Amino acid sequence: MARTRPDVMKRLANARPPELDPDQLAGSARARHDLITILASTPEAPEPRWSARLFTWRWALPVAVAAAAVGAVVALPEGPQGSGGARAGAHPATDDSPRHTPENGRLALLNVAARADRATDEGTYWQTTTRSAWTGVVASSGTAFAVVTSGMDQQSVGVRPGTESLWISGLDDRVVPRTERDTSRWRAAGMPKDVTLAAKGGKLGLRMDTGSGKKKPPTVTRTNLGDRIASLGARNVTYADLRELPGDSAQLKAKLSELYEEDRGSEIKGRTEWMWQQAAGLIRLPVKPAVRAAAYRVIAELPGVRSLGEVTDPLGRKGIGFALPATDRPDYGTGRSELIVDPATGALLADQETLTRPNAKAAEAGLTAGTVVNYNATVTAKWTDRQLKTP
Repeated sequence: MARTRPDVMKRLANARPPELDPDQLAGSARARHDLITILASTPEAPEPRWSARLFTWRWALPVAVAAAAVGAVVALPEGPQGSGGARAGAHPATDDSPRHTPENGRLALLNVAARADRATDEGTYWQTTTRSAWTGVVASSGTAFAVVTSGMDQQSVGVRPGTESLWISGLDDRVVPRTERDTSRWRAAGMPKDVTLAAKGGKLGLRMDTGSGKKKPPTVTRTNLGDRIASLGARNVTYADLRELPGDSAQLKAKLSELYEEDRGSEIKGRTEWMWQQAAGLIRLPVKPAVRAAAYRVIAELPGVRSLGEVTDPLGRKGIGFALPATDRPDYGTGRSELIVDPATGALLADQETLTRPNAKAAEAGLTAGTVVNYNATVTAKWTDRQLKTP
């Protein structure tokens, strides 16, 4: 009688521990962690040098208020929020040397793009709540210290004929010393209520939050000009213009390249940085899911983009970080632009500027490599048929 040949693969499968069962790993926290680890563990590669640009943010913004951010992709859970005196954000200390290759960042962003290309509802208003902060250096009475300006904004973009777009700014705004060390230096300088920053080649005055006195009420600003609800590059655009943007990354890149040629006079220096910010701005606007996905793919194709692996955003939420190579930041030293994305949904959690090498003045004020000196984080973003209630 012939002997039955043993089924080796079946025996191996039966001997496999339950925790290694592929069905148990699919979509699990471990699988997500392993993916991030793989994407973040490629060998280092030389980082190209890029031209410097001014330290500013200029996304695709409401046409009437260039300083307002428009929001993000989907409704997001609100993370823990510290006081305005907390650090604007934190990463492990770093320098200008890259930790990941540009190809690594491309692969991770393409994975995010696949998540972002999903159907979404539509309504009368695209409404967002964002929390932001930025750090400034003060030199008062010969003592340098850092202050953080923080606050929350709400925005409502009306997309139907006859609707208005509103921006409510100044919600719980604060200007406070960044750390206990900065608080001590501020007190040593006489606790001045008004401080002056040397920023962007000029002088910027701020009023410190001393805990006394009446708070300024929030400011309500109308941000649409007729049916023009946003700006792309130097153009004011309508909701119909946004809906007509191509969902193909090559076509979207061509469109943005056309806009770049028109916007050469902007404060953003360099094509790579400009494309990065405009594409990220599109992700925040009420565009089709396919356009958001295409915008991520445009970012993935930019030279020098790399993944930072798993990071924590300024509101305490986990995501994957992406960065451009570091360039000069006139008020700080050198730093890099970063995006933090939820890899499960494709939602853009935050954009930020991280210091990679402080200049002498920033170092004197206690800023170190890894300090997030500027961030804009999305708390919620949703479609609704009701306008914001104004204060």
